[in-house]
Amino acid sequence: MDDVLARISAWQRDGRAVTIARVVELRGISGQSGTPIAALTAGQPMAGTLLSGAADDLLSPVDSATLRTVTIDDNAAAASKMACGGSARVLLQPATDLADDAWRMLAEREPVCLVTELDGTAVGPTSVYTRATVAGAEQAHPGVARLFNRGTSEGAILDDGRAAVTVVWPVPTLLIVGDGLIADALAATAGLLGWRSTVVNEAATATAAIDTLARCDGVVVLNHHREVDGPALRGALASNAGYVGAMGARHTQQARAQWLAEHGVDDLSRIHGPAGLDLNARTPAEIAIAIVAEMLAERSGRAAVSLRGRAGPIHDDGLNAPPPRYA
Repeated sequence: MDDVLARISAWQRDGRAVTIARVVELRGISGQSGTPIAALTAGQPMAGTLLSGAADDLLSPVDSATLRTVTIDDNAAAASKMACGGSARVLLQPATDLADDAWRMLAEREPVCLVTELDGTAVGPTSVYTRATVAGAEQAHPGVARLFNRGTSEGAILDDGRAAVTVVWPVPTLLIVGDGLIADALAATAGLLGWRSTVVNEAATATAAIDTLARCDGVVVLNHHREVDGPALRGALASNAGYVGAMGARHTQQARAQWLAEHGVDDLSRIHGPAGLDLNARTPAEIAIAIVAEMLAERSGRAAVSLRGRAGPIHDDGLNAPPPRYA
């Protein structure tokens, strides 16, 4: 999504009219992938992709919002590495239909729910909702909150065809400061979850990368050298990163705390150090799982306890819906 947003901004700075495209319904199509939002402008390749690229050449810019049905036959689906073809409904609308708040939240990589009013074939205005306000969308169009709370980017037409909904959840980034077997295991575990991961081992590179992080992201400091771990932790505490973890024994944590205090940082409450849940983890893979599990718990606002001891439903925000992020 970052690349899509960057290209939209560049096109708009150039005075180009921009159309955004959102897949809001699938029929028969299986195994497709793409960006939650794609964008088009005349004379330029599409920014982002829809339906594994099979629909990219079938769409064109529009002057006003419209729902378009796109049909992908089995040959085209196979060429795009989809399991099978079918049809999809794609909502095309001028980028100016989205309020500035929507673009700001997308740029800040906050979870966003776009709800476009439908009246038969007529397309109405688009509203943007967040975790804090999605209950209002649910009152207007039942099913929106449940879709949002799945925690994945997807689209749907809800409320008997009255609303085209696109949920955009950012892909978390796990920034790993320090290399070695644990760094490799952390990167592999993040990849299993579909997260991005970056391994850095220099202070300047680490602090520059940390500056770009959002609330959905995490930093894990493995490096034990003060000239690296100190600046990295100082930068992480000043950043928007939602999780800050620091590997190391108690004496290492104390040495870091002393360095941070000497550099004007006294509030260390955001640091999870030693990082990870108490799973008695020993191997690099086990340690990585413990750390990533702690980051998941932190993002969800959950106490990390066994589900066996929990009373009531496993998911308290709807059947088959995972706990909402950023509690």
